[in-house]
Amino acid sequence: MRERLLAYLLNDLDPAERSALEAKLENDLALRQELERLRECLASCEAEPEPEKVPPPQLATRTCCFVEHAIQKSKALCHHSASSKSLSETHDPLVSRKKWLFADVVIGACILAALGALVMPALRANRDYARRLTCQNNMHQLGAALMDYSLRFKRGLPRIEPEDNAGAFVMALADAGVLTRQELAQLVVCPSTELAQRVANRCVVVRIPTREEFAAASGAQRKQLRKFMAGDYAYSLGYQDKSGQVHQVHFSGSRYVPMLADAPSSAIAGYQSANHGGCGQNVLFQDLSCRYSTQCKCRAKRDHWFLNDDGQPAAGRHAEDIVLGASDAM
Repeated sequence: MRERLLAYLLNDLDPAERSALEAKLENDLALRQELERLRECLASCEAEPEPEKVPPPQLATRTCCFVEHAIQKSKALCHHSASSKSLSETHDPLVSRKKWLFADVVIGACILAALGALVMPALRANRDYARRLTCQNNMHQLGAALMDYSLRFKRGLPRIEPEDNAGAFVMALADAGVLTRQELAQLVVCPSTELAQRVANRCVVVRIPTREEFAAASGAQRKQLRKFMAGDYAYSLGYQDKSGQVHQVHFSGSRYVPMLADAPSSAIAGYQSANHGGCGQNVLFQDLSCRYSTQCKCRAKRDHWFLNDDGQPAAGRHAEDIVLGASDAM
């Protein structure tokens, strides 16, 4: 029934189903309370404001400077050609016209080069921003699936067993029927990564195995499944209690507790993500807000998202020590 309530809130029911559900809501107080609780969870999602698109500073002034420089350069070339006389020199007007056409081409080429130098950085920045938004959209859909899993089975977030890798959460979502394996294989790939390019070139296939397939795999096949099953994203490794038993982080809907993020890289300073050019990472929190951060720590708690209190990429040392691990992390 929670799945139908979520579909109702997301306007994903046909008119007949919607009318039938509204009739049940009128006669069922508990069902109405559940609907309001789900509505509050979804309403807490924060959309990152789209930054104002500002043209490069002093674009007109810089363009005029480039054009003026090109004109002066072309005049110098023409003056040098006029002063270099030879026996073969001619005053044929057709020849003179060709010289001016050559000068025009030089000016046009300089202008195009100047415009390209000014416009290309802005185009590259817009492309990177679009990819970052696509990555955030992927995380939102994965986060909604994790919340649905938590509400449906009353078990909280998918737990990472001691023998599992962090990416095993996608197997739990697929086995529970929250998302299909084909949908998950597309959502776990960030468009601003090398993996996305390799998938587009059909050099790598991201596949979500079943528990049976994963258990039967061995050697290189098992290693590849562990590495790519969660694609470019990192998931919570949980924390250890005093006896050494690993527990999953409690799902509380907090805006400060992360669930997913761009996967970290040991090759980047501070164990930051290599996604998005290594400049920062998208982080999805339990309230389903997704924020881009150039830091690897929560500002409120100063807790590193990818390392535990011992400075290791492993399960947290206590319930407040949140650690997100890449797909093949244990």
